Amino acid sequence: MTSCAAYPLIFTDLDGTLLDHNSYSAQPADILIQQILDQSIGYVIPITSKTSAEMRSLQRSIPLSETISVTENGSVIDMPHGYPFAGASDPQNILLGIGYTEILDRIAALPPILRQHITGFADMSATEVSKATGLGLPESQLAKQREASEPFLWSGSAAALEELRAIMADADIRIQRGGRFYHFTGNATKQQAMARLKSTFVEEMTAFEIVSIALGDGPNDLKMIDAADFGVIMPNPDGVTIQTSQPRVRVAKAPGPAGWVAAVRQIFAELGLLLPES
Repeated sequence: MTSCAAYPLIFTDLDGTLLDHNSYSAQPADILIQQILDQSIGYVIPITSKTSAEMRSLQRSIPLSETISVTENGSVIDMPHGYPFAGASDPQNILLGIGYTEILDRIAALPPILRQHITGFADMSATEVSKATGLGLPESQLAKQREASEPFLWSGSAAALEELRAIMADADIRIQRGGRFYHFTGNATKQQAMARLKSTFVEEMTAFEIVSIALGDGPNDLKMIDAADFGVIMPNPDGVTIQTSQPRVRVAKAPGPAGWVAAVRQIFAELGLLLPES
C-alpha cells in the first residue's frame, strides 16, 4: 500500500490562540502561516466565535486573505473567491446554524425572570461591546454584524442557566461557552464544521493524507480539539481552563501565538514536514 504525503488542515481558534489575548497580535504566528502557504504544505482555517465581518477585517493583517474561514462558533462557513477546488468560482457563505433574527426572537420570548440576566451584543451599543471585550470601537461595530449567533454575559445563577439551556434547546438553540462569553447558536459546532471541511479536502485531494490539527483555548473548542487527529489545548491564564482525557491531545507550552508556533512546528515535524526556521 502506497503511503500518501500528509497535508495538514490547521483549524485554529483566534482570541488567546492564534491572536494574543490582550494585544490581538498574531506575531510570530503570522510568519509561520506565510511559510506554510508559500510552500503549499498545509492549509490554515480560522474557526472562531468572530463574525464574517470581523474576519474580513482581520484578514488584511494576517496572511489569510484567500482562506476558508468558519465563523460564529461553527455556524457559518465562508469560502473565498476561487474556492481552492475546481467547483465554485464565486465566494460562498454557508449557514450551518440558525439565523440571527430567529435567535433574537427566541431570546425576546423568554420569561422575564430569565431574560433579565442576559446581556447580549444586541442589547449593547458598540461602545459597550468595546468595554466588555477590549476590542476597539471599529472592531466592536464589526462584532455586532452577526449572522447566526448571539454572545451574551450571564448574571443569573447556575440553576437558572440550566433552565435557560433547556428552554432554548426546545427551540434547537444551544448555549456554548467561550473564553469570556456564552453564545446562543443553532445546532452547529466547530467540530461539525471541521468534519465537513476535512471531508471535502479528502474528496478533492486524493493524492494526500488529509490530517486535521485543531488548536483552541475555550470550552467551545474542546470537542473540536478532541476530534482532531492532533489536538492542542492553549493555556488560557485569564479564562476557563479546559481539560481532556484524550491521550493524543497536548497542551501548548505557552499561550497565544508563541505557543501556537511551537505546537504547529512540533506536529509538522512529527508528520515529516519540514519548516524553515524563522
